[in-house]
Amino acid sequence: MKSTDFVGANTRIRVYESSLLRNDQYERMLQASNFEEAVNVLKDTPYRNDVEDLKETKNYDTLLMNELQSVYTDLFKITPNHDLIELFSLRYSYHNLKVLLKEKGTKKDFDSLLINIGKDPISALRQAVDTKKSSDLDVDYLISILEASESYEEYKNSQAVDIILDRRFFTHLRHIAEKMNDTKILDLVTFYIDLNNLSTLTRAIRQKRTRNFLTTVLSSSGTIPKDQLVQIGTDNLVNAGKKLAESKYKNIILASINDETKELSPEKIDLETDNAFINRIKDAKLEVFGPLPTIAYLYAKENEVKNLRLILVGKENNLPIEAIRERMRMNYGS
Repeated sequence: MKSTDFVGANTRIRVYESSLLRNDQYERMLQASNFEEAVNVLKDTPYRNDVEDLKETKNYDTLLMNELQSVYTDLFKITPNHDLIELFSLRYSYHNLKVLLKEKGTKKDFDSLLINIGKDPISALRQAVDTKKSSDLDVDYLISILEASESYEEYKNSQAVDIILDRRFFTHLRHIAEKMNDTKILDLVTFYIDLNNLSTLTRAIRQKRTRNFLTTVLSSSGTIPKDQLVQIGTDNLVNAGKKLAESKYKNIILASINDETKELSPEKIDLETDNAFINRIKDAKLEVFGPLPTIAYLYAKENEVKNLRLILVGKENNLPIEAIRERMRMNYGS
């Protein structure tokens, strides 16, 4: 993969970046007195054509998913290496695997839960789930399907499907990054896996999960040794915060500790890890060559959708502005 391969795609990405929502637009939505006024702010954005329908139906989930589907479809077309886009679309494919495996196990129709985003069509995933074979999918998909299927067939526990596929997702993600043979990409992916391990570990400690559970859910594809994380997971949130503050992620951990209880906060660490990742890729805005600008834009677009959903849910339910603001992700745009 040559850095010059992405010149054409990066030129398009710069144009797309200019359409990302700005901080002042988010602020106007936050300050709006009700849902309708918040939606009216979108008249000056790429979402303008959906404003009137949104005010009438309040069906913002469909609007936002349609926007993401359009973005992914376009980027798969213009990007010379589809593996790059799959780094982000893979989580939707694994979501679909969960749905399809549960659909097969329960004999119920869950088609409405499927998300049409991914390198491979849903039909290919469905066939692989049904037959446990595929000549089209990467072998990582088949390994994931077999492991999750065997667990469900043995224990009839749909939660086990989620746990196995969540862990397998990170293994698959790392394999894609390694295949791309780009140091920056691999560093970003392992950083992302580390951050997710920290988030998962924190929630598991709060829930007083067992060592076996931690071993099952935590990924070994990051840079922090899994056995070290498992050991920390047997302690409480105060001591876990102290131990993790001695790692290379000290700043993230310290910012995620509750000032009053001194405990590591799952809510804070989710926010801090998201912001840490977008800070890591902000420099991509300055690059001309290579795949990083596309990755940065995709992450920014995903964050835009998260922020819009948070604001619209908040306005629909009359939540206080600060309650919405504190959950919002850092904005990549200006």
